[in-house]
Amino acid sequence: MTVKDMALTRADLLRLLPGAVGALPWRAEADTIRIGAEAGADLHIEPLPPCRFGPVEIPRLRVSFAFRGWDEAEQRAFLARFDRAFQRGGG
Repeated sequence: MTVKDMALTRADLLRLLPGAVGALPWRAEADTIRIGAEAGADLHIEPLPPCRFGPVEIPRLRVSFAFRGWDEAEQRAFLARFDRAFQRGGG
């Protein structure tokens, strides 16, 4: 199982998710997002305490990925696309 600690809100995750899943269907229910039909991935979302840097507060989520019916190459390709969709600029 792959787990990511992400600096965003649930609303941000859902807003950016279409860019990460491409043409795959998905639906969100409570703390789970189901991607794909028979084969795909289930993302389990857990809110974490925010990171604090002085007066700045950064929201956090733990996102766990459970894959269904995809081989290792398909899982890696999905995670690479997911990471690109949520990548932020920096200097």
